[in-house]
Amino acid sequence: MILYLADRAELVDEYSNFPIRTISKTFRLPKILRLYKTHKLSRTVKFSRINVFFRDQFECQYCFIKLPANELTFDHIIPVSQNGSTTWENVVTCCKTCNSAKGSKSLKDAGLKLIRKPKKPHWSPEMCLRLKQDDPVEWLDFFPITSKKQVA
Repeated sequence: MILYLADRAELVDEYSNFPIRTISKTFRLPKILRLYKTHKLSRTVKFSRINVFFRDQFECQYCFIKLPANELTFDHIIPVSQNGSTTWENVVTCCKTCNSAKGSKSLKDAGLKLIRKPKKPHWSPEMCLRLKQDDPVEWLDFFPITSKKQVA
């Protein structure tokens, strides 16, 4: 709403039954706005804990268990104590049980194997842009997906 009122976006579509009222004016609630200036997106994925979880699909890379983010941690394949770095290629999603079992040991010493070799993911809008069931159907026209079945 602020972008629209500040004349930094134009109204593409609006909700007809949700008015916004101020003391002197009434506006319809915007459903879709188009920005006049585009925001430059970085073409690389930033290294972060949550992005590691997304790359590994919230699945422990040692025991195949899928868990919510609050029950996951990440593990350095080559431990920091052995000069391992915190990079895309050396960090994997891990459950707390496997992380405790591995500790500061190497994979071989801990008797663990990786599901897949970690690598830096390629950037794609699909990683960032996900529609949810309660988002307006009109938004589908602006997302690079082909059917309503793909909506999360």
